[in-house]
Amino acid sequence: MQQDLGGHVDHGRFTSRRSFLRAALAAPIARMMGNYSPPAGQDHSVETGSVVARVTLDQELYNWDVVLNGHVSFRLPSAGPVVVRWLDSFGRIVDECHVPSFGSKVAPQRFSFKLDRGFTYRNWIRIWVNGVEQDEGGKFLLSRPPEPWDDFHVISWANYPDGFYDLLRQAGVDATIAYREGGEPAIDNNFNFYVEQMAWEVFAIYHKDQPLWRGLLNQIELDRNNMDLWIRRPCVNDPKTDDYVREHLTRFVRLHRDFRPLFYNIADELGQGDQIRPNDFSHSTHCTSKFAEYLRKMYGTPANVGREWFVTEETRWDDESLKNGSHWATSNLMVNRTTTDRAFDTVAVAAFEAKCGGIAGLNKAWGTNFPAPHSGAGGREQWEPLRRLGPIEKANARWGTHTTWAAEQRPTEFKSWSEVVAFLNRFYHELSQVRSTEGWNVSPWCDFRNFMDETFADAIGRARAVCKAEDPHARCATEGGQAPFAFGWYNYENVVKHLDVIEPYNIGNNVEVIRSLNPDVIMISTHGFQHKPGAPLTEEDRLYQKRAPQPIWWGLFHGHRGSIIWDDNLPEYRFVDEETRQLTPAASTFADTFLELHKGIAKLIINSRRLHDGIAIHYSQPSMQVHWLLDNLQHAREWMLHSGGDRGSHFTGVRNGWTKLIEDLGLQYEFVGARQIEQGKLTRNEFRALILPQSLAVSSREVEQIRQFVHTGGILIADYRAATMNEHGRDLGRGQLDDLFGITHSKGQPSGSGVSGMENYVSLHLQGRKLDLMIGDEGLRATTGKALAQSGQIPLIVVNDFGQGKAVFLNVELASYPYQRLTRNSPTSLPEIMEQVFGLAGIQPQARVLDEAGKRLAGAEAVRFANGAYEHVAIFRNPQFDDGGWGDLPTQAERGWAGSIDNSRLEKQAQITVAWPAGMATYDIRGRRDLGIIDKIQMTLDPWSPVVLTRAPKPIPVLRVEAPIEAQPGNPLLVTLRNESPLPEGAFRIVRLEFVKPDSKPYELYARNVRVESTPHLERLHLAYNDPQGRWQINAHDLITGRVARTEFTLR
Repeated sequence: MQQDLGGHVDHGRFTSRRSFLRAALAAPIARMMGNYSPPAGQDHSVETGSVVARVTLDQELYNWDVVLNGHVSFRLPSAGPVVVRWLDSFGRIVDECHVPSFGSKVAPQRFSFKLDRGFTYRNWIRIWVNGVEQDEGGKFLLSRPPEPWDDFHVISWANYPDGFYDLLRQAGVDATIAYREGGEPAIDNNFNFYVEQMAWEVFAIYHKDQPLWRGLLNQIELDRNNMDLWIRRPCVNDPKTDDYVREHLTRFVRLHRDFRPLFYNIADELGQGDQIRPNDFSHSTHCTSKFAEYLRKMYGTPANVGREWFVTEETRWDDESLKNGSHWATSNLMVNRTTTDRAFDTVAVAAFEAKCGGIAGLNKAWGTNFPAPHSGAGGREQWEPLRRLGPIEKANARWGTHTTWAAEQRPTEFKSWSEVVAFLNRFYHELSQVRSTEGWNVSPWCDFRNFMDETFADAIGRARAVCKAEDPHARCATEGGQAPFAFGWYNYENVVKHLDVIEPYNIGNNVEVIRSLNPDVIMISTHGFQHKPGAPLTEEDRLYQKRAPQPIWWGLFHGHRGSIIWDDNLPEYRFVDEETRQLTPAASTFADTFLELHKGIAKLIINSRRLHDGIAIHYSQPSMQVHWLLDNLQHAREWMLHSGGDRGSHFTGVRNGWTKLIEDLGLQYEFVGARQIEQGKLTRNEFRALILPQSLAVSSREVEQIRQFVHTGGILIADYRAATMNEHGRDLGRGQLDDLFGITHSKGQPSGSGVSGMENYVSLHLQGRKLDLMIGDEGLRATTGKALAQSGQIPLIVVNDFGQGKAVFLNVELASYPYQRLTRNSPTSLPEIMEQVFGLAGIQPQARVLDEAGKRLAGAEAVRFANGAYEHVAIFRNPQFDDGGWGDLPTQAERGWAGSIDNSRLEKQAQITVAWPAGMATYDIRGRRDLGIIDKIQMTLDPWSPVVLTRAPKPIPVLRVEAPIEAQPGNPLLVTLRNESPLPEGAFRIVRLEFVKPDSKPYELYARNVRVESTPHLERLHLAYNDPQGRWQINAHDLITGRVARTEFTLR
């Protein structure tokens, strides 16, 4: 077999790397090594490969930092020198040693190798006697040192057969999948890998087994009040489940840990039910007891629970009731009050109380005859006849029964089933029109949803602990991360505490939330390109090929450290055609991008610190839960059959609107979780502005911290629906921050034909302006706040001073902004107004991206990264990748991975000017240009890929590369990287070292990305004994400046 020393096999003779490996075990290797000759002067008169009887090694698997010890046993006396050689799976002779030859004796001889120079999993020991390779040899596996995930990895989701891995390398793929009980192809082909789906049957069972999920929903429709149906199987709090997870994960980790997987995937597309689809899991005794512990810790006493939930009869905890065992005790569990049906019942009670004033008002308005409660009944007691909206065949009996003392008991006197149906239709139609949370108390439901999110996350945490107990270097992951949501387990404040790696689907701003809440969590993305094998590429195909890599660049600048190629073993997505053994159009779509990312730019960004502009966005799971109820009132009777998708989530649309609006202004932000606020994150001088994106449900501790933030100089910004409920989902009858905003709420007021600016205030210049804005709350009224805009009698842009800071209540709806920004000539005033609002906090972009007319370029994003005193700036187009919160807004036909949103406005090349407040030394990283000391630069912005620049207070010192004039095969080569003068404190370079062989071909095996902080920096390479001799070239590409330094050495 002929090899170039980049490890590429001549497939004309051997069909796969594994073929080479098998041949290496069965036949002498020397005749495979076309570039290696035995030392001169050896006697070849004895041409026999049977002198050696066996080679014995002291282990089969070695750690990288130990010494291999072995023995050579002889069948015949050796007639000449005996050489022991260590070969790796790339055909390199890594090391060799000579053992004594004793003429007529056949005594075993010892040998040893230090293994720290190896870098392949599979390795061989081969013996040469008098220049003849022997038939017998040894083999061993090498466990490489653990490595940080500080560079970009590209992972194939499909498990390719042997013979394809060198081709995958050519396309920039450097890792692959290994199933939980397999992995030989990755080991044989020296590929990084991750372990897939280790416990899906526990954590993703209802998604992977769709008949199980659909069957459950059908049962629940037939037996709505049977809580036993809402027992999750398996229950994550059942000790037997923990035993199962421990046993299986321990076994799987032990199989793989010595080969340093990139990560262990616990489960893919997991959730309490089917991902984020609504459910009432889990009412098992294990979860019920845990829920009691959760409530006990939160509330202290059952009476406190009753007060929060508006329930008077709570006297004991559920775990105590379960121990009691009586029918009365177990039929009156607290957990029974937490169902989604009861939450919608509660909303209905509040809505019709507000509209009709009581049961008598409803009877009068609708002509019904529900029994009146006893005098003095109030609140829910009045509405008890309507609380349980059960099967209509029991309607008369059920609705005619009143459960309060001294209540009137008689049927409701519906004359026919059609009257009942008409009543229900009207009831649910009017319920679907509710847009206010006035009078709501859904605290039982919110508390249980929070508990289930937390307890599911804790179960993932226990699985992770099992893995780390077996492999201290383990990175544990989940894949298929969904949008932040009220169901599933996707309260990301919990999720990010229990994972090292996550593959989030880029939906509902989950990427932004994850990178904000825990930047140490490693994110990877998934990509693919669909093309029918053999079909010519159409113009549409070529357009999609251009689009496909765009999310990869976007992901790098938003915290991703790798990509999974989703080919699913399907011909339309595969990177390699199995018949032709050629790279496919899918591979060519991504190869250039992946290869560029591997050459240092990704490592530079990953190792730098992402900057924001002092803007915090509130991340509130309780608000998300309440919004889900608001969004789904139209589905109150069939909520469990509703898809639960994020497209219909208005709250997701609001969150997305804020992120896109801030990014369009050239600014960056971070999400700040409710717990982080409670723990004082706002008071650490990191943020200058806090945004409440329809944050309905806010704790008193959060309110206290927000007040302190504003009082000491911060700017608080809300759209509307701000802090009217506590963190349990109970309406407080007022906004907890209304006085800070200088507002109050009343019944709806008449609006005008448009919005007009009424006054100017500091950076806000609105007087006399016609504004295109969508009103949020028609019942808003300004008190101490100053309304800078107005529509009829409805105030907008209300500004109020509070201590040293300010509060701005916009009274504006933002959910449609992501669509407006993609619409040509959109009249929306949101960017203009928010630019001025941020001006109140002195927040302005540090890099302005302007179009040819000198105006802000639409749909461009700029992200800055700190590297000591240096700053890296990435500028790129910012499309809408997902339809989270899109609702009924227009979309286009969806194809494959390109999504369904029309981003054509942003898909044209643009001539831009990038402008900064001051001149600095500037370098074009991708263009490899020194731009000089500038405060602006004109460039061309490609619609699919970024401009990446380095900014430095003064010119960056030149980098030199040095190597010895000569080097010897088998010896270490020391490459020295040296700065002409020191870098600023905390700054580093990423240097791409590349080696060119004497035949002028690159040698990828030795190429690497090196982080250089101080110099001289010494980089050690172990040269192989069969590396080609002659003059080699070393190229050192300094990523931050684009400069390339070169040197040479001679191998002889």
